[in-house]
Amino acid sequence: MGILDKFLGKHKPKYETLGNTEPVCPCCAKPLDKMPGRKTKCPFCANYMYIRTRPADKKRVVVTEQDAAKIDEQWKIESGIVVGQSSARPYEGPPMVEAIKYAQTKGAQMAAKYELTPDSANRLAQIVSDGIKNKRGIGGLASDIRKEFYDMTTERARLIAQNETADALSQASLDRMKDMGIQGKEWVTCGDDRVCEICLSNEAVGVIPTDKAFPSGHIHPPGCENCRCALAPAILSRKD
Repeated sequence: MGILDKFLGKHKPKYETLGNTEPVCPCCAKPLDKMPGRKTKCPFCANYMYIRTRPADKKRVVVTEQDAAKIDEQWKIESGIVVGQSSARPYEGPPMVEAIKYAQTKGAQMAAKYELTPDSANRLAQIVSDGIKNKRGIGGLASDIRKEFYDMTTERARLIAQNETADALSQASLDRMKDMGIQGKEWVTCGDDRVCEICLSNEAVGVIPTDKAFPSGHIHPPGCENCRCALAPAILSRKD
């Protein structure tokens, strides 16, 4: 049983092996001068190439957009952070006790961040905590927030749901990595055109020590409003 098996408390799933570990375009199979550091176009076929780390062996690979999405899903399964594709569909995977507890403690931070009274902020923190515990997903949590704060817009409720869920789950994941002696981490984006430059830069740096900040100054996602990124455990190479 490996580290991530212990993390999830279940048998490690078998994943499809995807991508090239060598600098070869996954679309046209032409050799590249060097391994891309981030999403970029192939100089030969002009198709986009993506960089990911496979959860099965922790190797950096260059992949197609389709395979990048598959690897992102593999990481979500590894981390227990699987969000439904539609707002009405709850995320799957086991709730993380650490994330639930962490969310409950964020009342003071939420008061300052969202300009709420201490009482309102504490109620919001509890709603977020309950949403993670009950696997409500982003859409369900946003709905729960609006039921309690009826004068809040749908857009604002969803932003809070997205940001606070990402923060709690990422912090819980990071704490668990450290507790289990995992020394490396990496920023994983969704790999589409909606990803901002901040998160692209954080992903491009690759694997860094768990106690170090990414280029944006963040220790873990979220790196921006409505951030959809995740934090993944990784093997830290000697040069890192």
